Amino acid sequence: MKKNHLSIFFAAFILLFVSQSNAQITLQIGGGLGYSVPSGDYGGSGAEFYQGNKYGMESGFNFHGKARLGLLFINAFGEVGFTTFSGEGETIAGGGDVKNSHKIISMKVGPEFPINIPLSPITPYLQGFVALNTISGTVEFTGTAGVPSGENDIASATRVGLGAGVGVMFSLGGLKLDANIQYHLLNFAGKEYKIESPTSHTLLDNYTNLNDDKDPAAGTVMDHFIADSRNMSAIEFKLSLMFGL
Repeated sequence: MKKNHLSIFFAAFILLFVSQSNAQITLQIGGGLGYSVPSGDYGGSGAEFYQGNKYGMESGFNFHGKARLGLLFINAFGEVGFTTFSGEGETIAGGGDVKNSHKIISMKVGPEFPINIPLSPITPYLQGFVALNTISGTVEFTGTAGVPSGENDIASATRVGLGAGVGVMFSLGGLKLDANIQYHLLNFAGKEYKIESPTSHTLLDNYTNLNDDKDPAAGTVMDHFIADSRNMSAIEFKLSLMFGL
């Protein structure tokens, strides 16, 4: 009889756990916009871009769609975003100008760790993610010695990113307002120095490719000057409106 009671107890416990687990699984989808600030080697001036030290990017905007799967103690999220950056400045004081821009399509996935506050409409959270980033853009030189004037496309490149963020969700009836800040290292893995389509302008080729890794020939051959790898990172501020399903 005692064994039967124990069997019934454990069976009831398992059923209760399963029913609670099912009750706790939620799905949210939504989207929003934000503001992205380049950091590290991704920022800098036009002159630093011309010298191969940095990318010379300034702040830009991002648009994104987001999905969140809520489990018992942890969430999983996925995000698809489009971000634009641009920059311009003198290449050499009084000796020419450059304008460059990047368009980035990012696909992110990772865990979120909510910090539940009883009876509160506010839920802070921490998150981490990996990302697949596809980067393209344009570069335009004007009046710069050694580089033909005009606009040229930057060869598309893919990099694996890594990042972390903090955020807070505000419950608004059936909706949630999601405010989030992320640090995103866009080229955590996959850096390379590569001339996709060589032209007769060797110097220009360095700028029409992402070239975030060191040029093996830097310092030994004329027009090869990217002496160090460059990290592309940004701080992203986002606001999303999420709908529960």
